[in-house]
Amino acid sequence: MNNYIIRNAQIKDWPTLLLIFDKSLRSIEQYEKYSEEDYKQFYKCLMNHSFPLYDIYVYIIDNNILGFICYHEHKIEMLYVLPQYMNNGIGSTLLEYVLDKYHETLEIGVSKTNPVSMHIYQKHGFVVVRTEDYDVSGVYCPHYIMVREYK
Repeated sequence: MNNYIIRNAQIKDWPTLLLIFDKSLRSIEQYEKYSEEDYKQFYKCLMNHSFPLYDIYVYIIDNNILGFICYHEHKIEMLYVLPQYMNNGIGSTLLEYVLDKYHETLEIGVSKTNPVSMHIYQKHGFVVVRTEDYDVSGVYCPHYIMVREYK
């Protein structure tokens, strides 16, 4: 997609990031089983813990945030794009931005039920190094840990 900008997220962007997170997460099969209360806990964790700690970059076209990526301590913690804009290169562009910005070995957790995500990371040199069953918040979420060595 042409005529985009990537910039640091601002606190005023956080509600939009929650919306993107929500729509993206609900489009992944394994998250269909979670209740609205579970989602409220996810949002609370993001707003109170994750967003304040992470370096967050947003992808914008025509003043609309279409996706975002979060980096923290050698890890890509999140990469989400609005479902209607997936498969347009936004995720890859955000990933390339972080790879160019942080010259280091990077790690990411990728849901086992989301092969599209696996493909994006493999395309950018990430390889599976192990599997885990729970995410950092203790939620059951079988996923692969992928690493891209810095060269």
